Amino acid sequence: MRRPTASPSQIPESVIMEGSDRVEFCDVEALSYRRLSLVCRVGSALVSVPPRRILPGSQVRRRGDRGKLVLPKEVAVDLGLA
Repeated sequence: MRRPTASPSQIPESVIMEGSDRVEFCDVEALSYRRLSLVCRVGSALVSVPPRRILPGSQVRRRGDRGKLVLPKEVAVDLGLA
């Protein structure tokens, strides 16, 4: 199964934290948990986030959570979010 990725027009503005390799997204909603990935709505995009790559400071960790999502920059890039 191919994981969903976002197109640039679907991605909300992200915050790349200065001096680090972290990217922060606000107003994210976790919709479901499938095959070791958390399907999240980031803006109007749906992406499959590996839960083990979610960083401290995130409010989104399991299905039904809403709020801030913090990811390593390379994961955000891989998902098409940065």
